Amino acid sequence: MGKPSIHVACVGFVFDEAAQAIIRSVAPPDFALIFAERPESLDEAALARADFLLTVAPTTDAMMQRAPRLRLIQKWGTGVDKIDLAAAERHGIPVTITSGANARSIAEHAILLMLAVLRRVVVADRSVRDGAWDPAALRPVSRSLWGRTVGIVGFGSIGRAVARRLQGFEARVLYHRPRGPVAAGEGASFASFDQLLAESDVLTLHCPGGAKNRHLIDAAAIKRMKPGAILINTARGELVDEPALVAALKDGRIGGAGLDVFDPEPLPAGSALRGLPQVVLTPHAAGSVPDDVAPMALHGFANMERALRGDPFPAADVVVAPARPRVFPGAG
Repeated sequence: MGKPSIHVACVGFVFDEAAQAIIRSVAPPDFALIFAERPESLDEAALARADFLLTVAPTTDAMMQRAPRLRLIQKWGTGVDKIDLAAAERHGIPVTITSGANARSIAEHAILLMLAVLRRVVVADRSVRDGAWDPAALRPVSRSLWGRTVGIVGFGSIGRAVARRLQGFEARVLYHRPRGPVAAGEGASFASFDQLLAESDVLTLHCPGGAKNRHLIDAAAIKRMKPGAILINTARGELVDEPALVAALKDGRIGGAGLDVFDPEPLPAGSALRGLPQVVLTPHAAGSVPDDVAPMALHGFANMERALRGDPFPAADVVVAPARPRVFPGAG
């Protein structure tokens, strides 16, 4: 058997040793994989011979210039705010995502955060660990998810997965998307953004980041939210104006928050969010379960194989389809 002829550079903090082993186990036999935690630790020679980039890390114009064989930038997940999409278009490099591959896990995490904030799970856990036993103390600040109105901002694969799971809680579910209602709403009703803010007991974010949505939840939006509502964010940290959120949490305008993403990341040591007991924080880990590694890898590898064959990508995966695709030298 000859050496693998297709070179894949896998770049990002999610590729720990356990994930690497799983990814290698499902890779096509002619794919040679190299892993790097960050772009600057990727060997220049490896970048120069890379046919594909599987990434969760910043992907710049300069990287594309130094990768003349690059056929495809495959995002691990769905957020492409760290990829220079304009540069990819200029260089003729398609960009695809793994649409829907980890939607179930992220949806579960969003609901976990809802329950943890509503029932003050972290506060209760710390209390018991500290030797206290006062269930009555939690009653005034605990609420049930049952019967609440949950507003979903964004209704792609993750937002829809959240809506499906909320049916078991007999919650009233609203959603908003800029392009209007969808034919099958997973038991959720379309609402305007203002209606979503005004009526939601729980507001959960599942929309893209980027300049268009930066600080979508700012001081003005928070003022339009239902008093005492909680905010859940498993999408992108930049969607939320953190100082405005902190102010609303401190004065009680917002009842709590469950946050998996931040701007910047990691969350700075001095962030006021760390000291608020009504906030539950997780380290951008909503999709970090071993169950999703193989499906995500297989999804990405399937797109790479399509690129090699010249076949079209699934429409839901396409982010950049360059007008003038790059002409590549032969692999190997």
